[in-house]
Amino acid sequence: MNEMVKLDAVFEAEHVFDTESSQRFARMAGDLNPMHHDTAHAAASRFGRLIASGTETTARMMGLNATHFAQFGPTVGLEFSFRFRRAVPMEARTLIRWIITEIEPKPDLGTIVACAGTLTLLDTGVIALEGTSKGVLLETA
Repeated sequence: MNEMVKLDAVFEAEHVFDTESSQRFARMAGDLNPMHHDTAHAAASRFGRLIASGTETTARMMGLNATHFAQFGPTVGLEFSFRFRRAVPMEARTLIRWIITEIEPKPDLGTIVACAGTLTLLDTGVIALEGTSKGVLLETA
């Protein structure tokens, strides 16, 4: 087992969902929902403004998770699950935070690491997205 990976360890990063970048991400992901692109449509919605795409919010969470564990050696994701609790407005300042909840050595494979994560809107403290993950830190020869 990698001695640098500890139960209850926290890793986090701030991210701002810049409108132009978020719209570009949504288009590249094939998400053409007008809630991400049409200001008038979004203004008339229950959210009152443009919101970031769920494809981007989850990708940002997955990316932080992958980047964190890659610093310890070869790693691959096994599963992710997400629950959307609130919309993420364009230009929102957010904190993406993961905590290691389980570590399970698997002989001849590596170490399976489970995490719980959140994406929090910093201006209000509201959790907009919750997630869980499992990945494997691969054994190296």
